[in-house]
Amino acid sequence: MKRVLFLAFYFPPRHNIACYRAGCFAKYLPEYGWNPTVLCQDWPLDRADSDPEFAGTLPPTLPVYRVPAPAEVGLYERVILRKIAPYLWPHLAPIMWWRNARQRMLAILQTTKFDVIWATSDPLTPLALAREASSIARLPWVADVRDCLNVQRFGSWYKRPFFRRQERRLCRKATHVVTVSEGLAEVLRNLSGKPVSVIHNGFDPMLLPEAKPKPSTVFTILYAGTLVPGAQDPRPLFHALNLCFASGKVDPNRVEVRFLGTPPERVEQLLTGTLAKLPVRVLPRVTHREALEAQVSASVLLLLAYGPAKGIMTAKVFDYLAAGRPILAVPDDGETTAPLLKRTGAGVAWSGPKDIAAQLVEWYERWQIDPGFNLARDEGEIARYSRKTQTGELASLLDRVSQTPSHNLR
Repeated sequence: MKRVLFLAFYFPPRHNIACYRAGCFAKYLPEYGWNPTVLCQDWPLDRADSDPEFAGTLPPTLPVYRVPAPAEVGLYERVILRKIAPYLWPHLAPIMWWRNARQRMLAILQTTKFDVIWATSDPLTPLALAREASSIARLPWVADVRDCLNVQRFGSWYKRPFFRRQERRLCRKATHVVTVSEGLAEVLRNLSGKPVSVIHNGFDPMLLPEAKPKPSTVFTILYAGTLVPGAQDPRPLFHALNLCFASGKVDPNRVEVRFLGTPPERVEQLLTGTLAKLPVRVLPRVTHREALEAQVSASVLLLLAYGPAKGIMTAKVFDYLAAGRPILAVPDDGETTAPLLKRTGAGVAWSGPKDIAAQLVEWYERWQIDPGFNLARDEGEIARYSRKTQTGELASLLDRVSQTPSHNLR
């Protein structure tokens, strides 16, 4: 078995979508001849946002070194290191965690021989650790860029140039770069000059409910996950529902829009004026398995796409594919989510309220006849996005990258 040093800030049991990718890769890599040794942030099980099976059951023999976030004490740590230093060293933030993780990583390198290093961002900290480990151990390393800071607008505008510069620098130092969509791959090739592969996000069918739950007794439009203000906007759907109700083709007493895991105030601030009386309900966050069960029983799954941001595909679309319910993407992002839905036959993408309303009326009429109605899905195409299949792609990439001659390492 080959060994990979596996660097990830986010890792199960934290209930965070960023943990899904790293957790499933670590879970399935041994089946493809790779033993990962994980270095990550510690996340105690007693925290409210912990989910012990967020990525399913990890192998009991998987070495996981969890580095706690140190307590910040005094002016120097609370102000200098936390608030000012990230402008100088954004690739090391959070700096106190990086410092402790670095010491643990150096100790691991002294006791374990690896064939390659894999690191995922954001934050950029795992990439910085991978760069140093590569230099010390003379090993090739893979930069896995889930979220591209040079495309997405994370954080305050005045911080972005600092983080974007370091992302470009680290990608140029990597042996190989991996990202999650073709749109991001194009950007990363241009800014790094490195070979870039695409391994999409995906779903783990092992997390689906063993017994399929009964369809909802109301026409349920479900949005699962956190609503990001400014980037995602459900109001075109809300206006479409008003059109449906006004036409008399949809009974408002038999429809409910559900937001699962979104802070209530983010939804409530959108329900003003003519939208105030819509049948909308906000539900608290649940475990990953429970969220999948809710998706399987929904009538329609709402996907709020990121519109003009190139290559940005929310990871929840893949759980939606696994759930097997019709997907409605709003808006039509043209180049990223919409083609995926078309290839898989799993849903449609619309932008305008009139188009959305027409689609809802069609699906509502089908639901009245058969509450478990579905679309003509291409199950073979959908199976490509299984986390286990994707881990096989990663293993093949690690096989190739691990053969990189040491004199080619920078």
